[in-house]
Amino acid sequence: MARYRVLQGIDYPPNKRAEVGDIVEDVPAQSVKWLLDSGIIEDTDKPTKKTEQPVVEEPKVEPVAEVVEEPAVEEGFDADATDGDNDGFVQDGTPHQRPVEEK
Repeated sequence: MARYRVLQGIDYPPNKRAEVGDIVEDVPAQSVKWLLDSGIIEDTDKPTKKTEQPVVEEPKVEPVAEVVEEPAVEEGFDADATDGDNDGFVQDGTPHQRPVEEK
């Protein structure tokens, strides 16, 4: 009598249950073909068909250098301006007027 390895749990007559990995010999003859075709059982006398899973390579992630942009320097801006009149502001009367920075 043929022996079959159960690949998926099955109930079969008369009131029997086979779990994954069980070897059974009493599967009803009329059910064997569709159980084999469905991959629910396999014939233990035939070599198993092992399908190789394709190797999925992870994409290589290249580190990205962080680009730090210097603030744009507008024409007429003097980063080293001094407060010539001691009023607490540098570049008086220009769009670049600002309070004197404490150093």
